[in-house]
Amino acid sequence: MTVDRVEFTFDAADELDELVEYIDVRNPDAARRVRRDVMDAVAALADEAPRLDGPPVTLRSGDRCFRWFVHPVVVFYEREPGVVRVLRVLHHAREPITR
Repeated sequence: MTVDRVEFTFDAADELDELVEYIDVRNPDAARRVRRDVMDAVAALADEAPRLDGPPVTLRSGDRCFRWFVHPVVVFYEREPGVVRVLRVLHHAREPITR
């Protein structure tokens, strides 16, 4: 089993941290669950057997990437050989960043 390396951009890491902190004030168990679920999903995307990918999307910036839903967030990521790079982690209720 081969696994790609996972990288988070600064934006994605900050967005995940902010979301978890926001949820933690209200429900610490849910905050831990959201972080774990996002990290587990990204790890599954990095696994090559089976290769999973969400639908391709175009961001408002014009960049192409993939998206993967992990309740309650949407993970936007791109692939390069050997790397899954998480670009953004946004709550599903936020204003869309796709066209």
